[in-house]
Amino acid sequence: MRRRVNGTACRALLLALTLAAAPVHAASSEEAALREQVDALRTLVVQLQEQVNRLAAIAAAAPAPAAPQPPVPQAAPAAAVAVPPTTAAPAAVLQAGQVSPEEALRERWSQIRPAMSQDEVATLLGAPSRQFMIDGRRVWYYAYPGIGRGSVFFTGKGRVSSRQSPFGWGG
Repeated sequence: MRRRVNGTACRALLLALTLAAAPVHAASSEEAALREQVDALRTLVVQLQEQVNRLAAIAAAAPAPAAPQPPVPQAAPAAAVAVPPTTAAPAAVLQAGQVSPEEALRERWSQIRPAMSQDEVATLLGAPSRQFMIDGRRVWYYAYPGIGRGSVFFTGKGRVSSRQSPFGWGG
């Protein structure tokens, strides 16, 4: 009889240990699955970062297309001459009454205001070097060799929402 009790007691103890270990096993398998997902996401982030770095290197190496010469704004003095930044004449060559190309460009950028249409912006700045979408908003990107880069953000209705002048906050 003692043997039967010991056998029964052992089976009961084994059953209790098995039941007690089941949640731990379930938790550890869920943890393992989560770890696999985290590892997969880490790998994906590394791959995406490498792709972004490659694209940034390509963009930096590619020459920026020359911006067409924008028309001189009508508010400018008649003597002002707008010369594209890539063919800018030295300041010493400018005659009395002429505005340097950089000054003319700075003036045009300072006239960009919220709610202006894309046509109004194109009249002031010319065609953008590049156009793209960020978070559903159209962005016009301008690059001026030797001066800097600027961008104009538009609303979904094609109106200026903000700008970043190539001349910083004052331009």
